[in-house]
Amino acid sequence: MKRQTGIFWALPLAFILFASQTVFAEDLSADQLGALESVGIPPYPGSTYTTGDDEIATIMWFKSKDSPDEIMDWYKDNLFGWSETDVNDSRIIYKGSEGIETKDLSTKAYVWARTTDESGVSTDSEITIHIPE
Repeated sequence: MKRQTGIFWALPLAFILFASQTVFAEDLSADQLGALESVGIPPYPGSTYTTGDDEIATIMWFKSKDSPDEIMDWYKDNLFGWSETDVNDSRIIYKGSEGIETKDLSTKAYVWARTTDESGVSTDSEITIHIPE
């Protein structure tokens, strides 16, 4: 009987701990939102923030259930005056004029979405937002 009671309490506790780790894009810190606003990039609706890095540039990663094409279409419609390029069959939307060379992307703010599971089992996408220093 004690073993069943332990399982009864462990499952809800695990769910609460997991759920508390989820940060929706709308719930980012003031610094994170400020970085996005500084280049005019809105968080993708319904996405969740997974991690970030600010060593050389501010890079934020988000996760979404939508496909990379849906995500990139949304950004293309919402980032006015931004350009699009194709790198290794992936669409990248960047702040700047058309015709950028791939080597120069690191100097631009950009958004890129890719599938997180190449096997096709998962439909989750990862959104990368790069904001140069």
